[in-house]
Amino acid sequence: AAFPGGADVVFVATGANFPDALAGGPAGGALGGPILLTGKDSVPAATLAEIVRLGPQRIVILGGSAAVSEAVRSQLVPYASDGVTRWSGADRYATAAAVSAAAFPGGADVVFVATGANFPDALAGGPAGGALGGPILLTGKDSVPAATLAEIVRLGPQRIVILGGSAAVSEAVRAQLQALVP
Repeated sequence: AAFPGGADVVFVATGANFPDALAGGPAGGALGGPILLTGKDSVPAATLAEIVRLGPQRIVILGGSAAVSEAVRSQLVPYASDGVTRWSGADRYATAAAVSAAAFPGGADVVFVATGANFPDALAGGPAGGALGGPILLTGKDSVPAATLAEIVRLGPQRIVILGGSAAVSEAVRAQLQALVP
């Protein structure tokens, strides 16, 4: 319904776990493409039918091959005239950073940070990220992963918004993130 005329880019993420699709939400908003869900080893018929209807030039897989296999990538190749790429990292934190780097190459004025341990806060923040042109990056409760820190520094935001309370993202992490903005 949101893409009645098709889309130049389609994002594909596993439907079995949340982090990669959540990180992709603002990327989809920034680049004008939907996120569709897939199985690890095969593309569901409904997803494939929507990809055909959308007629994308490119497909971006969110996450590593442990989440979305190379078999799925191979299945998708015929449906993207400019090819299938993968935005991923060593873990969910590095994947979120890779998605951010690819979707926001020129930086971002605002960055949204949420726990990587659960999905509600990042899910609630996804539309804000899309509307305000800022990525969602993931953190641990009591420490910020190196990939997240490096991506925040690269983005150079004027503002960092922590999604969720101190039970999800500690005050120590808040202080560490606050030190990264002017």
